[in-house]
Amino acid sequence: MAEPVVQEISPYDVSYPVVLLSNGIKKELEQAQIVAQNIYRAVVKEMPALTQVQQAMDKGCRYVVDASESTLKAIESGALKLTQENGKTYAQLRVNGKYGSKLPIKKEVFRKGIDPTQMANALQMQALQDQIQDVANQLVLIDGSVREVLQGQQNDRIGLYYSGLSLFLESRSVSDAGLRNALQAQALRALAESTFQLKLTMQSDIRYIEQKEYDKAKGKRKELIMEHMNNINQSFAFIHQATMLRAGIYCDIGEHGSMARVLEEYSYFIDNDVAKNALLLSQYDMNDDGTETGLWASRSQLKLDTAELSRALNNPQKTLYLGVAKEESEE
Repeated sequence: MAEPVVQEISPYDVSYPVVLLSNGIKKELEQAQIVAQNIYRAVVKEMPALTQVQQAMDKGCRYVVDASESTLKAIESGALKLTQENGKTYAQLRVNGKYGSKLPIKKEVFRKGIDPTQMANALQMQALQDQIQDVANQLVLIDGSVREVLQGQQNDRIGLYYSGLSLFLESRSVSDAGLRNALQAQALRALAESTFQLKLTMQSDIRYIEQKEYDKAKGKRKELIMEHMNNINQSFAFIHQATMLRAGIYCDIGEHGSMARVLEEYSYFIDNDVAKNALLLSQYDMNDDGTETGLWASRSQLKLDTAELSRALNNPQKTLYLGVAKEESEE
């Protein structure tokens, strides 16, 4: 698959992080759809449609009921249960309210070319498509709200963001896999450090406003409030940018669980640093009209519920459903 298309946008454009993430998500969804379609066609060719009987418990294999054609027809209207006897597993059909003869269960290796883990991942990505797209749409909206505050005095914390961005861009031009991975790791570390330091700075500035420390400097009250609010807005903007870029990089290199984790951290930040202080900040921010659609009220409503996404992507148990194999017809 081609890499996410971001060449049309300068890496130093404020839209770059969210475009990288959004295009990476689209690439994964397209790939999942292709994989699912290919495997679906292979499975349909190899087995009857009504063959989902029991969950697979062994990676790379399936358990199938060794049944005749007549048994297959009975399954469509009957019930099936599994029993164990002397360490062996059997399937029993229920006919007229009673369970009949035990049918042996045999282990059958998947046809070459059908990877059960790949199939499960593809189907999970398909199921998560709507939620991932909702997340991408939300990120585009919040990205627009921080564009105008990304200008201003540079500092070490913001410098770390640009360092991470530069390292990632360098990694995409490196042919050596080891060096590329090392550069990506350094980029992610710089972005993580930038985010952590900016969060501490933002929390400190919020406490300054909350405790009205500006009252200690008479005659400079308005100036000090504006200075700290500008710092808060700038910190939020670059926390957002660094988070989107980290999530985008993880998506780009196929680490979807880490991508979801980064977005979860962002939601925690919104809940604990933004939402809890939204009313206070709206009262001191000259660009906030104080309404429900105001600057800080809007930011506090950003919810990235990636809990299900994270669980699905990190779940090592990939569930597949098994078929009832029919006998070769005798000539």
